[in-house]
Amino acid sequence: MGSLLKRTSWLGAAALLGLAVSSPVPALDWELDLDGRLVSVNGPGPIIDGGLGSTRFGGDQSGTRLGRARFALTQSLGEVWSLSLDASYWGDHDKTPVGLTEGYLLWRPYPRDGFRLRVKTGAFYAPISLENRASGWESPYTLSYAAIDSWLGQEVRTLGTEAQLDWLGRRMGHDFDVGLTGAAFGWNDNAGAALAAGGFTLTDRQSVMGGRVGKPGVPPVRAAEPFREMDGNAGFYGGVEVRYLDRVVLQFLRYDNRANPGAVDVVSHTVAWDTTFNSAGLRVDGDRGWTAIFQWLGGVTLIAPEGEQERWPFRAHYALLSKTFGKHTLSARYDWFKVDGYREGEDDHGWQKGHASTLAYLFQPNASWRLALEWLHVVSTDYNREDFAQGDTLDSQTQVQLSVRYAWGSTIP
Repeated sequence: MGSLLKRTSWLGAAALLGLAVSSPVPALDWELDLDGRLVSVNGPGPIIDGGLGSTRFGGDQSGTRLGRARFALTQSLGEVWSLSLDASYWGDHDKTPVGLTEGYLLWRPYPRDGFRLRVKTGAFYAPISLENRASGWESPYTLSYAAIDSWLGQEVRTLGTEAQLDWLGRRMGHDFDVGLTGAAFGWNDNAGAALAAGGFTLTDRQSVMGGRVGKPGVPPVRAAEPFREMDGNAGFYGGVEVRYLDRVVLQFLRYDNRANPGAVDVVSHTVAWDTTFNSAGLRVDGDRGWTAIFQWLGGVTLIAPEGEQERWPFRAHYALLSKTFGKHTLSARYDWFKVDGYREGEDDHGWQKGHASTLAYLFQPNASWRLALEWLHVVSTDYNREDFAQGDTLDSQTQVQLSVRYAWGSTIP
């Protein structure tokens, strides 16, 4: 499997790049975003600073904060090739303060006989989120992502090759299109470590390539580095998406990183996390500015150091309702999430359970400026807080954010 992984990732990227650069090079598209925040928050500190809070900010972090500084570019390489890079700085103490969240080559040949093919090679998000559909993998509805998407942004990234084949039924007189997706990837053998130790959170911070989750030497997360390859096994995911009249999207995806739960990384001395999950979701866009989303995710992550298996089943779901009228968007979301824990010979060891309510108002007077106000309230029980002397197991955390973002670039009028 190690040789398969290298062929689909490195040799595939080299072949695509070699073909792409032989074509004429059009102008470069770029975008620069700067997002400043005024934050009021209570409760434990965030995971990135060694805490077990449920929100992006916490502890003594009320006040002015950087939401995100982002630079993205897309370079067309001929008519059917393009290169995309997306880099961010989050204003915290990650070991990689500035880095790529995504970077990939895209081959998108012209549709033929009612079918369309797209192939990506590099680092990018799997097609799971129905919420994060704006540039930079952001949500157009809220500042903080749902618990599902927050975890994907922290620990799950495709570093490999993905192919998507669409049947364009609407072009042939039908009411729906169907898409099939499959991918082979590596360098995600630590996905699940932060989820097992720190549970689900609601945040808009995305881990950069080479970044970490947690603080070095501070249990229980201990600066997990999700983007590592430990065993040479290629992971896979596959999914299907049905789109009805461009208003209803129904999707399902199966993910398996195929990590060997007994493999140990010789550099970090950490054990690989074998993580599998299923995701299903529905999004409905009405004709009067209404959007409704329901998404569910459930799976398990496990390790087996010295043959002794420890496993953490997890599941989460959310429902979102949003209304856009003119330049204004109002959104409400409810999240529910749970992480269990089991060790051989014991009934359970450590678990998290919680729910969250989010209300958000976004005002975008033009393509450059966006003003957002969000109220987020999370109630969760996490036994790791008591076990690692970080407070009571039950915590109620409220975070209020006022965001002002300015964007400029070649594609922004």
